[in-house]
Amino acid sequence: MTPGGEDGENYLTRYPKLMKWINQCGGCQSKGYKPELPDEIYPGGGAQNLREYFRVMAFDGRGLCLVCSRNQAI
Repeated sequence: MTPGGEDGENYLTRYPKLMKWINQCGGCQSKGYKPELPDEIYPGGGAQNLREYFRVMAFDGRGLCLVCSRNQAI
């Protein structure tokens, strides 16, 4: 399973309220969960599933993931 791949997209389609915990890079459009994602959102494993399907994604001040931010600085 690729983080943020088809399985992750399908999960978000089934549970759209969880999108509030997802960041999407303005550069490469990849998705990841927000660093402040709590250990538990609600009983049933929402947070655990997001961590399984996606990687953590922090942003710089411009809405870019750290990889895109680093690439733009070169």
